[in-house]
Amino acid sequence: MMIHCLMLSAWWGSLAATGAVAGQAGWDWGCEFEPYVDGVTGVTIQELSRGPGTNDNLYFHFSNFTADNRFLIFTSDRTGVRLLFRAEVESGRVVQLTEDPALNAPSACPDPRHPERLYCLRGPAVMALNIHDFSLRKVGEIPPPYAGGFPQPTVSRDGEWLALGKQRDETNWEIGRMRLATGAYQTVLTQGFRIGHVQYSPQDDWIFYVWETGGYAPQRSWLVRGDGSGNRPFYARTDPKTWLTPLKEWVTHEAWIADTGAMTMVNDKVGLLVVSPGGDSRLVCEGSFWHAAARPDGQWLVADDAQGHLWLVHAGTGSKRLLATGLRDGVRAIHAHPSFDRRGHFVQFHTGRTRETVAVIDLRALKEPVWRLEK
Repeated sequence: MMIHCLMLSAWWGSLAATGAVAGQAGWDWGCEFEPYVDGVTGVTIQELSRGPGTNDNLYFHFSNFTADNRFLIFTSDRTGVRLLFRAEVESGRVVQLTEDPALNAPSACPDPRHPERLYCLRGPAVMALNIHDFSLRKVGEIPPPYAGGFPQPTVSRDGEWLALGKQRDETNWEIGRMRLATGAYQTVLTQGFRIGHVQYSPQDDWIFYVWETGGYAPQRSWLVRGDGSGNRPFYARTDPKTWLTPLKEWVTHEAWIADTGAMTMVNDKVGLLVVSPGGDSRLVCEGSFWHAAARPDGQWLVADDAQGHLWLVHAGTGSKRLLATGLRDGVRAIHAHPSFDRRGHFVQFHTGRTRETVAVIDLRALKEPVWRLEK
């Protein structure tokens, strides 16, 4: 269960330990918990960062929690530039992790094996950040040619590789991977279309990616093995009756399920899907959802919608329960991008209820009438 910290003791304790001053890595911003009870659902929600500035979570296709489940990683522009921060979920204590504006904070990826480590990008340089002593170590560098920015990295199932991406020139994009032990870079494949959402499978040697158009794509989702072999459309099945619509590009916002090697997907205005790498799909729940992610074991999904609601969905029965409302009331532009922690105790999400911040719901604290699912 969450407990409230004493802001002054936390502030002085961290200041003494790191010697940091305001705006530097290691600066302790104190306890920023701000709980409220949702007026519709009765669920207690903890907003973890109350400002100043805007606060956002990382992308939802992997858990935003550190490997030991102690800290939630988020970004904030409270110092005037967007930097990385950690929030200790049990105490509410917020600590600044970076101070270099050249470090691409939204590119951060927690290492699922090492709780002290994040990976992030500084231009083409891949950096390892220690969230306890705030040191940065260069792992390697994405080689040229490149044009534009670089997408968020993800870690392979064996912890040996990072999946990376780049735009080579005006018409070509590339997926690569970097060996974490040496920094050596390998090209996985190149394509003549914009590649997005590159993410290593947490169970198999597959790298998922999409043909990113912002609209119609003849074939949105793809898989390739880490060594570059086996590249194919994700939708391997040829019988159109096995998919809910013939327009496959409407299946979007894909995320791996950590312990199963399947993926969650959103079929726009139809419902939530669980899909295997072989192309088999199952409609879990009908509805108009926006983003979704699964608990590590795949038994529960958390999903948001464009109306600013947050839903908990049972993957086996499709039963759903409304957890939160009003997430877009104050800041309409936010995307909740919800996901779970690494143990299934919390859901975390981006909210604009009154301001742009991050929040968590402790599922262990839900009372039985709230937890009971309704068809």
